[in-house]
Amino acid sequence: MKKQIISLGTLACLAMAGCDNSLDNVVNQVSYNDDTYFTTPATISEAVTATYGLMLYKGLYSRDFYYLMDLTGNEAEADAPLLGDVLQLHDYSYAPNHAQINDLWSTAYKVTFRANLVIDKAAKVVPANDADKAKLTQYTSEAYFLKAYAEFLLVTLWGRVPIRKDYTENSEFYLPRASTEEVWKQVESDLANAIAGLPVAYANPAADLGRATKGAAIALLGKSYLYQKKYAEAAAQFELLTKAPYAYDLVPNLDELFTKSPVKNAETVFDIPHKAWGGWAEGSPYYMFGSQEGSGSGKNTLTGRAMEYGWNDWRNVFISDAAVNAFTYKDEAGKTYVDPRAKNTFYGDKASGGDVTYCDNCTGGAKPYPYAENGNGYRWRKYEPYEYKEKGELPQSDINSQVVRYADVLLMLAEAHVNSGKIAEALPLINKVRTRSAAFAYTTLGSKDEAMKKIMLERQLELSGEQVRWFDLIRWGIAKQTLNAEKKAKYPASSQSFFQDKHVLFPIPLTEKNTNPLVAKDISDDWN
Repeated sequence: MKKQIISLGTLACLAMAGCDNSLDNVVNQVSYNDDTYFTTPATISEAVTATYGLMLYKGLYSRDFYYLMDLTGNEAEADAPLLGDVLQLHDYSYAPNHAQINDLWSTAYKVTFRANLVIDKAAKVVPANDADKAKLTQYTSEAYFLKAYAEFLLVTLWGRVPIRKDYTENSEFYLPRASTEEVWKQVESDLANAIAGLPVAYANPAADLGRATKGAAIALLGKSYLYQKKYAEAAAQFELLTKAPYAYDLVPNLDELFTKSPVKNAETVFDIPHKAWGGWAEGSPYYMFGSQEGSGSGKNTLTGRAMEYGWNDWRNVFISDAAVNAFTYKDEAGKTYVDPRAKNTFYGDKASGGDVTYCDNCTGGAKPYPYAENGNGYRWRKYEPYEYKEKGELPQSDINSQVVRYADVLLMLAEAHVNSGKIAEALPLINKVRTRSAAFAYTTLGSKDEAMKKIMLERQLELSGEQVRWFDLIRWGIAKQTLNAEKKAKYPASSQSFFQDKHVLFPIPLTEKNTNPLVAKDISDDWN
């Protein structure tokens, strides 16, 4: 089946790694189809760029993904300005027609479609020389990685889903749901293909920001094994990233990752760069609210999180009481201890460990300013610009979204070791993460159960607000008991049962049910 290639220049301009303005001069673009257009390494590159561009589309990192994961995982709590369907995420009142859930589902399948196109068309291009051959291998491998990431989201959030294995299958309008085992097998296969062809690093890192690397694919494969409880296989992948040729390490200060956008650092394994590539003259700063590929957004690849979460801006959310309280716990002597990472994570009062000043690095005026907790409550500091500017003023944050970073890898490796009975090997990994932020080092992790509790806490503290906790709670099987206990502590007078058994998976979107009869007949209780 032939597909018309319409406005590919617009797709390519959602670039993670640049955009070729020469496309503006192509004659009769609408006369192309997928067989006649994607015939050179240059056009395959455009298709890869358009696939990366979906990371900034509805449901993902320009907007929505932070709401979806932080509110359902109770790391963020709704403030009064938070309205509409986003508010439903906070109390699990969402339904199969929920807009953001539907958008994430749709965008994930768009990623698989475009990635499959790249893989199919690149295989048919005859390279003119070794350089072209190397480029085609790289582009294909990037597509495999992006496809696997989309499939990872689908299987972890929805379980059994239709899976489009290749481009020729896209001509099949309806596909049934595959088993979770089949989807995981596809994720593993796609990541193996990605690992085989991706570079350890790019020759020009500044020009290739955001591109997947071999290390990113290895990390995602290890994570996929961990989620399936294949602990030995997971550990083997993570351990690769701790030694040459990989040079990952922890940056000295978390602020290097979360209060300003880094150009390059040793901790990032895979991230989504946010940048105003061409200036606001090329598009509206509010492009994230519309159709990002058709609203004249130009080259802007920014995120609205800082503005929407910002206490000195739109004030849509607080950091949850449960997240704040987790930073105060007992040390090994049984004494109350406030973890120093609290100051990097949220603004609050001295007792909570939160940062009590902001604008510490602003220029001009009498600064820093005191943070007035009374009336503001506890508010996010991570992913906010307030150490460098008083207000965000527009939804134009350029603080990169961390998808996988080295601290996460170390903690996942520690978890794999603990579940394989290698508790002693997990101890230095956890302590490496803790001591980076000057938290005390554990002398022992105790029994397997005690070690897992420490890892669970460590992941909650270190990765707070990074869209990780929901996934952790679900895969550990403790989401219902944990989240309902947190909600009950916050709303003791409420008789509502917030998290129900069905919420371990998102509802299959109503749009899929209405258009795919093979899926519609396979949904239980109008949910999943």
